[in-house]
Amino acid sequence: MKSLSIEKSLSKSTNSIRAIAVALVGTAILFSGMSLSRLGEIEPVEEDAVAEIEVFLPPPPPPPPPEIVEEVETSQVPIQVDVALQRDPVKLDVSPIDVTLDGPPSITDKIDINLADFQRPTVDVNLDAVVFDKEEVDQLPLRNYSPMPGLPSNIRKKMGEARVIVQLSIDEKGKPLHVMVLNSPVPEARPHIIKDLKRWRFRPAKKNGQKVKCWVRFVLVFQKSNTSPFSL
Repeated sequence: MKSLSIEKSLSKSTNSIRAIAVALVGTAILFSGMSLSRLGEIEPVEEDAVAEIEVFLPPPPPPPPPEIVEEVETSQVPIQVDVALQRDPVKLDVSPIDVTLDGPPSITDKIDINLADFQRPTVDVNLDAVVFDKEEVDQLPLRNYSPMPGLPSNIRKKMGEARVIVQLSIDEKGKPLHVMVLNSPVPEARPHIIKDLKRWRFRPAKKNGQKVKCWVRFVLVFQKSNTSPFSL
């Protein structure tokens, strides 16, 4: 008996659970249908009302008045200038002028001048300050004492056989004033040559019978033999 009562109670409980489950499912289906029906309806969006505002602009400024150009009336009055022109030329009365000349009646281009009344200028030339060239004098300087320049042995060997041109200015007393060595193969020989040539003595040159200074030129010939050491 107890077992039957237990089975009955169990069957009742299962039936009640089933009824609750069926009720829950039905409730869920009902709510889902309601939500779907709401989703299917789309409510229109209300548009905001736009207020119309009327704006009144001021009228444009009036155009500027046109410029009035005043016309200047020019009077057309003829101007007459009366110029009296003289047709006949003016006559001038010219009378001759008498000119008397106090002198001979004839004119000549011959002029007689007495040159004796005029003193000729004299030019004094100081010949002592002038050194003449040998072509400008009447008499050339003549050598009175002219030994061959002596050179040291080492310089003499370097010279060998050479021709050295020298130029001298001779004063009125026959002494050399200036001595120039124009060419020398050995530069060390120049001072020795100049020193010995200043010892030379000459008979001075003459021009117009007066002793004058004069340039002369010589060629010194250095040779190993004992021939003439110099030439004009």
